[in-house]
Amino acid sequence: MSNVPSQPESRPFVGVHLKCCNVYVRAYLSDSGDTYMGWCPRCATQLRIQVVSQGGSRGQFFEAS
Repeated sequence: MSNVPSQPESRPFVGVHLKCCNVYVRAYLSDSGDTYMGWCPRCATQLRIQVVSQGGSRGQFFEAS
């Protein structure tokens, strides 16, 4: 048995450019799996991106006002 720590599971995320403060953040998938959520590190504006099951985007980078 090895004492090497296991790698933490990577959480799904999308990258978002927040125009409010001109910063880039990651929005992580919620535990329920239906929303990507993030916050602006400068002004604390909350970001929510609803997951779409059909006809959604394959993109992993977005822009928000």
